[in-house]
Amino acid sequence: LMTPNFRTVVYIPIPKMVAKRCAVLEKTREFFQICDIEGKGFITRRDMQVRLSCHFGLPEELGEVRSLWVQLRKDEPHLLSNFEEFLARVTYQIKEANQEKKEMETALKRKAATHDDEIQRLYEEMEQQIKNEKDRILLEDSERFLSRSQDLEHQLSTKEKELEILSNKQKRLEHQCRELHSEQRETAVENVKLKQYNEDLGRELEHTTQELSLAQEQLMLLQEQASHLHEEREMEIYRVTESLQRERASLLKQLDLLREMNKHLRDERDMCYQKPNTTAAKLSWKQRSESITMKHSERKQSFKSDEDEEVLPQSKRKNMIGVNGHSMDLEDMVDRRPPSKHQLQRIISIEEDHLPQLLQQGYQTQLREWSEDEELEEDMDLQMRVAPTPTSPRGQPVGKETVHSEEGASSGPDRLFKIVLVGNSSVGKTSLLRRFCDNCFQSGTCATVGIDYSVKTLTVDNSQVALQMWDTAGQERYRSITKQFFRKADGVVVVYDITNEQTFTAVRQWLVSVEEGAGEDIPIMLLGNKTDLDGQREVPLGFAEKLAKDFQLIFYECSAFSSNNVTESMIHMAR
Repeated sequence: LMTPNFRTVVYIPIPKMVAKRCAVLEKTREFFQICDIEGKGFITRRDMQVRLSCHFGLPEELGEVRSLWVQLRKDEPHLLSNFEEFLARVTYQIKEANQEKKEMETALKRKAATHDDEIQRLYEEMEQQIKNEKDRILLEDSERFLSRSQDLEHQLSTKEKELEILSNKQKRLEHQCRELHSEQRETAVENVKLKQYNEDLGRELEHTTQELSLAQEQLMLLQEQASHLHEEREMEIYRVTESLQRERASLLKQLDLLREMNKHLRDERDMCYQKPNTTAAKLSWKQRSESITMKHSERKQSFKSDEDEEVLPQSKRKNMIGVNGHSMDLEDMVDRRPPSKHQLQRIISIEEDHLPQLLQQGYQTQLREWSEDEELEEDMDLQMRVAPTPTSPRGQPVGKETVHSEEGASSGPDRLFKIVLVGNSSVGKTSLLRRFCDNCFQSGTCATVGIDYSVKTLTVDNSQVALQMWDTAGQERYRSITKQFFRKADGVVVVYDITNEQTFTAVRQWLVSVEEGAGEDIPIMLLGNKTDLDGQREVPLGFAEKLAKDFQLIFYECSAFSSNNVTESMIHMAR
């Protein structure tokens, strides 16, 4: 008998013996538990045969295996554990094979059942589809029959209505035919009257045509006379402008002399203060003042005689607008003396005034009053304390005409055109004007106040053309002044800044203002400035070209800084 306390003594080296002993004990315990299912605490040979055959599926006739096991137990007990391990592996593999067989049988049965269910489902679906198709065909046939019957009924009712309409139309035509027969006689009488009236109208039309042709001939003559007068007036204005330029140069010389006089007076005053004898100093000062006054009077008479020698036409001239309606030309050319009650204040407006009156009551009056001021001044210290005001960074006063080499020609220009520059503030209108007229660029140019202008003479297609360029203020408060200059302008240049999108957005508003002030026939050029700052561009070239194409404008992009396309664009405008 084998019990759990059964021990087998095997003489093996210590490390291997311990491991083999533990394995044998574990296998023996498992074998005992398999055979002692009832929990008796012991097993018999019968228990071993029954349990082994049931658990491992071994046949009952295992005599050879049993005899081998007994033989090993007697002769070589140390190999008994290996033999038992071999038997356990064999039985385990047999058991696994049986288990796989059962699983395959179960899977086969499950697959067969699934296949039968699938076939049954497909059969039922096919039956359902056949039934649905039959129902659909029957429904379509019934609907087709019903639709056909309704169409036929509708056609029948339509034909009946058409027949009724034709019958009514026939009756109406018969009635109209009878009425036409009665009206035909009335129409014949009416035709006779209309023919007579037509003849009368023909005679009146012929008479009116003759009068209209005479009126057209007179109108053409008047237009030719007006055009000729307009050209003569423009040329006269240009000649007056040139004479004013020459007169301004002479005034500059006179003002330089006045500065020298003032400097001498200051030096004499300082010398008089240094002398100990006050009476003698005052006498010397009075004598020198009288001497300077005499020289000034001689200069004034000389200037007056030079002015009288110039031939000035007795016509009217348009003038520019300054700040508060006053001209700042002479004030900018002197040492910026503080304004006084004797100072010249020439009223400038958009209307026309007499040029001779301007010359006689303008510059001569100013020089005369300045001379009287110097003669009557008693306190020279007050005059010496007046500090000169710095000149404007614009480089020249408002309304200054630029003298060019082209104007040195012996003959005057053939045509004069007035070009107005408009656009938002700071787009570079003044810089463009300076670049075109003076071929210079000033980076510190301040904003235009009111209106400024310059004149440039060009040779375009073998003709001398004078361009009177008017620089307008871009601020909103000067819009009313700017709009008044559109009425008599020959062309308008709308300027925007390619680095400022807001100035391009305002172009449409400027175009509306130009159309309201000048009409639709005036040539307009769209000019994009500051191409030298192309890296900061905010207005794409395509947008500007599209706007120019939509409004039929001349389009250029230029740079007042680099003078790129400035002259080319203006020549295109002049043509």
